[in-house]
Amino acid sequence: LGYQLPSAEADLSQPFAVHLVWQAETASQISYTIFLQLIDDNGNVIAQSDMIPAGGARPTTGWRSGEYVLDEHLLQWNDRARSGSARLIVGLYDATTGERVRLMEGGDFIQLRPDIPVR
Repeated sequence: LGYQLPSAEADLSQPFAVHLVWQAETASQISYTIFLQLIDDNGNVIAQSDMIPAGGARPTTGWRSGEYVLDEHLLQWNDRARSGSARLIVGLYDATTGERVRLMEGGDFIQLRPDIPVR
C-alpha cells in the first residue's frame, strides 16, 4: 500500500531503514517472506532484508481481509556496497521453495525508489 524512508539518503555506516504498510486482501495458505533490496547501478544487491512481516509477528497466513500490517525493515549492507546511487525493490517469496510471488504485471518485485543516494 505504501512505504516511508526515515532518511532520503542511505548511510553506509548504519543499516538502511524502510517502513512498509501492507493492506491484506485475504490470508494466504503460504507464509511469505518479504524481501527488500538496494541494487546498485551495476545490478548488484548491496543491502538486503528478508523476514516474515512485522518482525515475524504477522505472517501472511494470519492476515485478515482489509487489515493494515505495519512492517519495519533494516537493510544490512554487504561487501559490495559502495557510495553511489541505488534503487529500492520489494517482493515476497516462499522461503521453503525460494519461489518469488509473480505480479500481475509479470515481474516478481516492485521498484519503490529508483534513485537513492548511497554515502
